[in-house]
Parts: sequence; structure tokens; C-alpha cells
Amino acid sequence: MSLHLFEKLTYDEDDWCILEDAHIRACDLLGEPPVSYKNADRLARHIMKLFDAGVRDFEIIATIAAHHEIVLDRKATYH
Repeated sequence: MSLHLFEKLTYDEDDWCILEDAHIRACDLLGEPPVSYKNADRLARHIMKLFDAGVRDFEIIATIAAHHEIVLDRKATYH
């Protein structure tokens, strides 16, 4: 594995701060504490996916991720 590819697959301290802030904010938007949100892993994966796509504003990431969770929960409710 080249160093360049390895760097793309890792997060630095600033990246982790953005990811954590986005996760906490998304849980706030969902009205759930981060430690007990039932789909915390799914939410975290979606946040990482948005970050990996180049989004760096934690508020934007959180808003999109929370909306995504709401849509998935509604789909699960109706099916």
C-alpha cells in the first residue's frame, strides 16, 4: 500500500474532531443522546461517508446525516 493511499484511509486529529462534532450535533438534531442512540453506528458510518466525500462543515454533515436517519426510520415504520 502506498503512503498516499494510506493517508487517504486515515483521519488526523482535526478530522476526528469534525467527525465527533458532527455525530454529537446529529444526535442533538434527532433528540437522542449519542451514547444511547439506537442506530449510532449507522449514523457514524454515514457521517464518515459524507466526510470522505469532501464535506468538512460539521453542521452540514450533521444536518444531512440526521435527515438521512429520519428518512430511514420513516421507511422502516411504513414497511
